[in-house]
Amino acid sequence: MFQEDKHHFLKDFGVLIEFQMLNNQTLNKDINGEPLLGIYDKTFTDSTLGYLATKNDRPRLTCVEEDVQSVLKGSTVKIEGETQTFKVFDISPDGTGFSIIELSK
Repeated sequence: MFQEDKHHFLKDFGVLIEFQMLNNQTLNKDINGEPLLGIYDKTFTDSTLGYLATKNDRPRLTCVEEDVQSVLKGSTVKIEGETQTFKVFDISPDGTGFSIIELSK
């Protein structure tokens, strides 16, 4: 199987992130001891079901799965360039070695 350091993908588009875990520990380093990076994305969804229309932005992070395996729903995260702290809403491995972390405000 092809193995490449996934951290290289984050160096161009990633931002510094820092998780505050439920046990009050801080996670701000990757598995190599380097600053923790993630790709921050503010996706927007616009859905209609009959007469009900919903519009919301769904902020999320893409991180190397090994780096965030200890992050749990309910943890909080600070993201470089953002003034607010986000809460981890859901974590889904994408099958390629990355995890998509959905955030809530």
